Amino acid sequence: MKAVVVGVGDELLSGLVVNTNASMIGELFLAAGVPVVRSVCVGDVEDEIVEVLRDACRSGDVVVVTGGLGPTQDDRTREAMARLLEVGLVRDEAVVDDIRERFRRFSREMPEANAKQGDHPEGTTLIPNAWGTAPGIRAELDGAIVYAIPGVPGEARRMVVDQILPDIGRRPDVAASIRTREVRCVGVPESSLADMFGDLAEAENPKMAFLPGGGEIRLRFVASDDDPSVCERLLDDAEAIVRERLAEVVYGVGDTTLEAVVGGMLRDRGLTVAVAESCTAGMLAARIANVPGASDYLRGGVVGYATDAKASVLGVDLSDGPVSQRTTSDMAASVRSRFASDVALAITCVAGPDPQDGVPVGTTIIALAHADNVEVRELRLPGDRAQIRQFATTFALNLLRLHLL
Repeated sequence: MKAVVVGVGDELLSGLVVNTNASMIGELFLAAGVPVVRSVCVGDVEDEIVEVLRDACRSGDVVVVTGGLGPTQDDRTREAMARLLEVGLVRDEAVVDDIRERFRRFSREMPEANAKQGDHPEGTTLIPNAWGTAPGIRAELDGAIVYAIPGVPGEARRMVVDQILPDIGRRPDVAASIRTREVRCVGVPESSLADMFGDLAEAENPKMAFLPGGGEIRLRFVASDDDPSVCERLLDDAEAIVRERLAEVVYGVGDTTLEAVVGGMLRDRGLTVAVAESCTAGMLAARIANVPGASDYLRGGVVGYATDAKASVLGVDLSDGPVSQRTTSDMAASVRSRFASDVALAITCVAGPDPQDGVPVGTTIIALAHADNVEVRELRLPGDRAQIRQFATTFALNLLRLHLL
């Protein structure tokens, strides 16, 4: 089976909202053996929605439509589906009553505009939505199954996982022999990986893709075969080759995060960590704390964002400037002492948009303090302000990971 994703909404075309639903659906459907072969966006114009849906039904066995199911005048997905099916809209009063009760639980009266969310084309089925007011719609058109769901990302994901994929999985023609695996890497540029893995990148099975982001690179492999065990063997072989060539550059597989790997290593070794941050302003501590159970090893942190705060709070000698190897080294040693942690990380950088005291934008200094000494790394990171700060936290975590290895 093949799938097509249609995002509805002027906000998607204007760039005001990023269509994260498309990537979410593509990933979940591929894992379920139903690859997405086309993803398109269309505005809130009923005629255009009709044409896009008609074309999508010709291209895919499954069509997932996100958006256009709200209560306002520009929500036209229901009407477009009814036109395609050449039927009228009918109202499910039980759904309207349920929406009204939801408003009452929040001590509010339901606006009458919300009643249209109980409408659906005659002969179609409503898909329950336990997380919002708009139910989805399931229809069959020209041999394709069409699922229309709300565009709110949280609601969309829950409906795909809990409602749509189980419904698709009951069909006998769903492939059970597509398997994916992501090998997660950090510390090597994408261009270097492209040179190292030209043979795997050109192979047909499994297919390989480079997915960079946030200072990391995911190597995604997609294997297909009539026998699922063959898929797993192909993926095992590809992963083994990557690990052999990259060694410690590989930090995990699948959904594993760098902070989770580092946290697990700290816990296994019975070690604690503290952080001192300037330009990242708590981002590093937040990433470490994102992992459940981080209280086992995260002692605390200091955000010394202002230059004088580095001196007054951390007792740092600023004679070399706020972004320097000496300053960052002293920050790491100081925060380790203040929190009595086994190891400590510190970050200073010039995130931009302008240089600071003659130091170029992108200059990033990371220090790791431990019982023996303080290790310092100076980097020149690319990108805008947000990218530089994100990259800095990634490389700081990786410095700690390599030390723990």
